[in-house]
Amino acid sequence: MRFTWLSLLLLSSSAPLAASAADVLPDYLIGTWGTGSSLYDGASQQAEIYLLADGFGMMAGSTAAARRMDGIDDGKPGPRAIIGFPVQATLDRNSLSVRRLLPKEQQGSKKDGMGISCQYESEGPKLACAGPDGVSMMMTRRSESVAKEIVLNIAEIRTSFQ
Repeated sequence: MRFTWLSLLLLSSSAPLAASAADVLPDYLIGTWGTGSSLYDGASQQAEIYLLADGFGMMAGSTAAARRMDGIDDGKPGPRAIIGFPVQATLDRNSLSVRRLLPKEQQGSKKDGMGISCQYESEGPKLACAGPDGVSMMMTRRSESVAKEIVLNIAEIRTSFQ
């Protein structure tokens, strides 16, 4: 699984962000979704989405774990690059659209409409998602809530919208 679309979304900035009003998400979509058990799971890239009831949330991704150049597996986990950014999710019938919130100076650019689209699958439950480049990924619901520290991060970011 590769996440080339993730690199396109990582052009994050500390500038104030703008968001549009979001539809309220149903309970079955609220919470934490991920491609693995954490951003450190296994040796491959991972992604996570944290969604609140108003559709506001965060998305985070990690690179594959670093490997030794000599190919020797010493059993120690390799470092990963991890980055996150604010998102706004909306639901249109059965299609969940998760769009990255852009700094004001980047709105209207080619990057403005980028995001992922997901279809909810009740078995699991899972989100079958695809990035703007067509690369697909399957996310499993890990929790019906979002961790307290992530809710606090979202609250800090949300203040820049008021």
